[in-house]
Amino acid sequence: MTLLLVAGGVGAWFGVVEQEPATPAAAQPSSADAVTGKDLGEEPAPSPVSTPPQPALTEAEALAELEALSAESLAALDLDGRWVAQVASKDVGIVDPLQTTASGNHQFFAVDILAESRAALALAPASQVHVLSSLDFGQRSHAPDGDPYWTTFVDGGFADVEAVRAWCTGAFPELTGEALANACVARRLDPPHD
Repeated sequence: MTLLLVAGGVGAWFGVVEQEPATPAAAQPSSADAVTGKDLGEEPAPSPVSTPPQPALTEAEALAELEALSAESLAALDLDGRWVAQVASKDVGIVDPLQTTASGNHQFFAVDILAESRAALALAPASQVHVLSSLDFGQRSHAPDGDPYWTTFVDGGFADVEAVRAWCTGAFPELTGEALANACVARRLDPPHD
């Protein structure tokens, strides 16, 4: 599995491509050879080559990727007040008792926040998924340490807040009440203000 990050476009920021190595037809044994065990003096078919797993990102690499995604999203979006579905908002080091990281913790670091942003691609096309700093849109907000929240949202062409709520309910059918509100909430994509 090869991970491709295309800096030139939000539409392809988390593309994943799987490739199976091709085995030449001439090198594959025939069914007759397999039955008789006959050696035709040919080289055996090469073993499939597996791609080694990609090394885990460091905190610095994940933070740099979040910054790059935010810059791409900010350049591509019009902050015109339309409704969006916020599906993640975390500061590095934040503890969320209602959500867990892939490792089962409640404390989120940059690698966890990036993974959460990537997970949003299962909810909507890549062209609709954006990451912004909480200082770059809407009412500016930051964590007690002064760092911004990394906010992931889906810009699905929602007509109003009710359309976002309906989308959230469909996107997270296993959640209700406080858990749903913690995972998906309607926001306005306004210019930044205090």
